[in-house]
Amino acid sequence: MPVTGACPESARGYDAYVREFLSYGPDLRGLFEVADANPGAPLLNAHAASLHMAFEGAEGWAAAAPYLDKMRAARESGTERERLFCDAVEAQANHDFARTLRALDELTVRWPADLCAIKWGQYHAFNLGHAPALLRFGERARIVHEGTPYAHGMTAFALEQNHRLGEAEEEGLKASEIALDDAWAHHAVAHVMETQGRAREGARWLDHCAHTWETKGVFIRDHNYWHAALFRLSLGREEDALAIYDEKLWGAWPEFPQEQIGAVSMLWRLELRGADVGSRWAPVIDQVRGRAGEHIFPFHDLHYLYALARAGEPGEADRFIASLKKKAEIALNPVWAEVCVPAAEALAAFARGKHEQAAQILGPLLNDLHRVGGSHAQRHVFVETYEACLAAGASANQNALN
Repeated sequence: MPVTGACPESARGYDAYVREFLSYGPDLRGLFEVADANPGAPLLNAHAASLHMAFEGAEGWAAAAPYLDKMRAARESGTERERLFCDAVEAQANHDFARTLRALDELTVRWPADLCAIKWGQYHAFNLGHAPALLRFGERARIVHEGTPYAHGMTAFALEQNHRLGEAEEEGLKASEIALDDAWAHHAVAHVMETQGRAREGARWLDHCAHTWETKGVFIRDHNYWHAALFRLSLGREEDALAIYDEKLWGAWPEFPQEQIGAVSMLWRLELRGADVGSRWAPVIDQVRGRAGEHIFPFHDLHYLYALARAGEPGEADRFIASLKKKAEIALNPVWAEVCVPAAEALAAFARGKHEQAAQILGPLLNDLHRVGGSHAQRHVFVETYEACLAAGASANQNALN
């Protein structure tokens, strides 16, 4: 597959980026130097722009702007495959993630050898809560890339999100045999064990794999330790989960939105179980405040909102919801108005102790919450919150009877 406008050395630089991207390596920034040296290469600049936007905060869109300009200027010189990827990135820049997904779907049907494009397709399918699309991309990876490192881990996670747990575990273990450091495959197998209630086995599995994550990027390292902490919660070992939080889940890159939502999610779950998290909310809130008004992904926003409602200053959560409603009025995706806004109102009510109101709003939304993005395991906190509302209501009724 040609890389238009790139010299052989730059093409090798692109290949290095692809390996890092598929393996969740720490050296993705090398792509920006390659793109900077090749302003006439549409594919290189499209990937650089997309990678910046995958930061998932406003800073990423700002950093992507010069690469988007170069991509647009050079687009027509590219091959049809490269132009399709440019179209996907253009839609991403406009927050039209459904159109991004369609472009990557077409690209990977026609050029399934482009494993990097398949990975990007899965990224966007995941953020859209589109499990069938996640599996479509995964199946293409499995058909074309049998034996290729990191391809089977992509398929494993897609199978798990489509409830094909036995196949997912088999594929994830196969991936780990091909590439011992396939942290995404480790993650997929952990999802299977979480879903099946195999907490002890899951904790042992991730402990066994963890030594390979130290050479990985922040996202996968944080996220896999998040799963390790989740298994401790399932085993009733809140102190162990807090230790993982302090050592692994917060502080590596506090400005990174994924680290922020992982921290919110873990503190939220700990408190649902009655744990005292002390002053740990304060530094998270300091970072979350900077995300107010961005409204990039509904899944992120529900975590930001809950953090502000739980531990922010008076009025912050209300202002966030007001801003969220304005986003819903102009958003291309109806999920903002149909699911995200009412869910945010329910979470704010829960944080304020209004359990009956929260349950009345949240209950009817549970079957639609997959549309906000995230995985089954990540979204389960909404189910736990709903159950906590019902338990609080039952307790209040019993007290009244007594």
